[in-house]
Amino acid sequence: MRRFCCGGFAAAMLLALGPVSTASAAPVVTQASGPNAAAITPMVNQFGNDLGTLNGTGPPAPSGRRQIVWDGVPADRQSPAFMPENQFRNVGALFSTPTLGAAFQVSGAANDFANLNATYATAFDAFSLPRVFAPIGSTTTDTTFVVPASTTEAQTNGFGVVFSDVDVAGSTSIQLFDAADNSLGTFQVPAAGNSNATFSFLGVIFNAGERVARAQITSGAAPLLSAASPADITQGGSADLVVMDNFIYGEPQAIPAPPPPQVTLRGAPRTIRLRALLRRGIRLRLTPNQPVSFRGSLLASVRSVRIARNELTLTSRSLRQAGGTRTLRLRPNRRLLRNAPNRFRIRLVVQATDAVGLTTTLRRTIRVRR
Repeated sequence: MRRFCCGGFAAAMLLALGPVSTASAAPVVTQASGPNAAAITPMVNQFGNDLGTLNGTGPPAPSGRRQIVWDGVPADRQSPAFMPENQFRNVGALFSTPTLGAAFQVSGAANDFANLNATYATAFDAFSLPRVFAPIGSTTTDTTFVVPASTTEAQTNGFGVVFSDVDVAGSTSIQLFDAADNSLGTFQVPAAGNSNATFSFLGVIFNAGERVARAQITSGAAPLLSAASPADITQGGSADLVVMDNFIYGEPQAIPAPPPPQVTLRGAPRTIRLRALLRRGIRLRLTPNQPVSFRGSLLASVRSVRIARNELTLTSRSLRQAGGTRTLRLRPNRRLLRNAPNRFRIRLVVQATDAVGLTTTLRRTIRVRR
């Protein structure tokens, strides 16, 4: 569902979700735009309230939200200096950009990056005074999540950003990804009109179990630069330049360990004659729920001097990683069962290993008789 307000209207409206490129996500989108901070404040506050209690810089919590307003960044990490990517690890957010040579800056007090271009003092404004944030040399900001004050990878149920001076529709967006890096949708930030120091807000909450592990923000059509920075379109430049303020997101929770692969095994008999075992072996049909590699073994467990006092591998075979139903044939070495008793048991062991090394082991006991 989509909630929005524009031009200062505080009333919330519910509409069917439109331009979201996802098949499974069920997002609630909150958005607003307007000429000043007051125009978007109701929707920003509503989004934060929907996520829960503000946890500040406290320890990890089971619920609630975190918020970054940039104003606490030390002076030696403000523009023209660059902010470390892990500046806000204590509240569970890390920042990076795929653009080679780009980095992040927080504006110095009340100058809104005027040190890069004097016109920025009027082009941009801060929602939470006095500082704003932007990638320098890039328009892309990747935000990933960790459990606050740790290195444990995390995910969140919602993410939102306040933007300053989105003049052109389509210039600014947020794409969200789950822990497997599958896209949960690309969401367009509403433009606030072709004028200076406007504000836009976009926030997305997932209420059907989807979780966000990474948010990729595209802020504007051209980057701010550390030298000879271009003017914004409202100041006679050729492209829409955008900066950011408040980041608001649900309390990051540790990403659960992925489950091991699941495999359906067919073709393992309860009883088999020794002659059939030696001639044809055992033909297994293995159906995994994801691409895996297989290793199957037949092990003798009879405690006989003539076979072995301990477990003996009668045969072993592997299949490379692939998906779909596969056939694995296991036929023992005749020599190893040459002196086998009239009745004994063997163990079938099949191991399935997925791409990240998680393993499921299937075991069956098979009776063998002459």
